[in-house]
Amino acid sequence: MVPVSDPQTTRPDPPGPVDWPSADPRPPGRGEPVRAVRRVFQAFGAVLGVQAIAAFAVLLILNSYRRGAAGWLLPLVAVADLAVTLQIGWLAIRDIRLAGGRATGPRRLLTALVLLLVAGAAGGGYLYQRHATAPVRGVLGTPVRDGDLSFTASGPRCGVRIKGISAHGALCRVRLTAANTGSTTLRLDAAAQRLHGDGGAHPGSFVVRRSRKKTYTRSASRTMPAGSSFATYLLFDVPTGFAARALELHATGESRGVRIEIPGA
Repeated sequence: MVPVSDPQTTRPDPPGPVDWPSADPRPPGRGEPVRAVRRVFQAFGAVLGVQAIAAFAVLLILNSYRRGAAGWLLPLVAVADLAVTLQIGWLAIRDIRLAGGRATGPRRLLTALVLLLVAGAAGGGYLYQRHATAPVRGVLGTPVRDGDLSFTASGPRCGVRIKGISAHGALCRVRLTAANTGSTTLRLDAAAQRLHGDGGAHPGSFVVRRSRKKTYTRSASRTMPAGSSFATYLLFDVPTGFAARALELHATGESRGVRIEIPGA
């Protein structure tokens, strides 16, 4: 006779009633709000990290040789930043829905946090851009640099008369010494140099002596080879009674420039 195995010894049943695991292991009515909020703040942390990377990219562009391409690089960074931010938010809402939670509240919270962060980043970027493009402060009679050019300027003298040069109002004259410290030839634009005061800013021109004559004329620009320097007068045609407040000097029309306040103005 073949022995029959006893099921009680080979496959014992657990004591008590059988408790099969439910399809959803989470206790009903608990855990869902905590998980949703946690997922929202995880997404917010990821968005914060993306903003930090975008800010680093902007700083790298504005402080490198790629600064001239900022006109198209910065919008590209902004579009990529927005796309990644929206993707992070969408994934967070999808995870909450898949977990069986309500997405309305988390979606509103995440939207508010992201909008607040983006607004802060935009405001900070605007303030930094204003600071980065504002002219450097300088002092009369002291060399100041803008790009590869070094300037030394005297205070303006207004009401001067120069033989051969007429004016619509009054003439203000500034003695200027410029030196090209770079390795390439530059063209210094006189109109990029401005005298600020009552009624706005006024562009300048260079004073040039006519050959074989004791008269002078205006010049719009001056070519400066690498390593060269020259001394000249900047001339500004200003309204009668004009009070000079500041002198602004630029290596090029698009450069940051140097702003020199005029004492006693």
